[in-house]
Amino acid sequence: MKLGFCFLVKDGLSHCSLWESFFASVSPDVYGVYVHAKTNAPHPVLADSYVDPAPINTAWGDRSLVAATQRLFSMAIDDDCDSMILLSGDMLPLQSFSWIQEFCAQTRLSLQPQVGLSERQAKANVKRFYLLAAYLRLSIDELKKQNMFFSIRRDDFLKIVAKADISDFPLHELADEYYWINHLICIEAEWQASNVIFCNSDPTKTQALVMNLTSELLRSCWSDGYAFIRKIADVDLGAVRDLKRIYSS
Repeated sequence: MKLGFCFLVKDGLSHCSLWESFFASVSPDVYGVYVHAKTNAPHPVLADSYVDPAPINTAWGDRSLVAATQRLFSMAIDDDCDSMILLSGDMLPLQSFSWIQEFCAQTRLSLQPQVGLSERQAKANVKRFYLLAAYLRLSIDELKKQNMFFSIRRDDFLKIVAKADISDFPLHELADEYYWINHLICIEAEWQASNVIFCNSDPTKTQALVMNLTSELLRSCWSDGYAFIRKIADVDLGAVRDLKRIYSS
């Protein structure tokens, strides 16, 4: 299985050297790296990355992020990828390549909870679900909210692209957290709610925390089966050693 690592970034990757360690012993035949940035010459990026030469303008939470994601996934499919994983420039893998390759053989998403939310969060969800239910012809009870970053199988992606037009999607705000999961439900795809990404110890907080990756945090996320962690500002020397050991296993 060939896996597409699809980076949606502003300028470049924050931890290129660790990503290089992650891919160091992996055959280039089983993965590809694809980048959509604010510029057509992002830096730094991994060697042999496919960089979108004409990136679209994107804005936080906007439908443009969905469109940029679709471009990335299409690039990966054109390069014969079987599954794709959407990533940000400040993310790091927490498992070995073989583990992540097997993990991403299925469509997987980190779901955001619908209980334990603040009154403001709950009302916003209801309002958005009401619009989506009419658009997708689903009941409100069927609808979900996801973390933006996820993995998807080639066939599932192509079915969504054939069925949906991004410009018709009724949500403009936070479209990236409602688009893919609810289209997957609409096409009756098989998907798994999974620990794709760690971004906050409080699941009701949708905003990712800026974190330093310590050995203790790494052990906790690794043992809980998280595939990736995001918004990493710095990595302690002990965590660097631990990550390189995991990547080489």
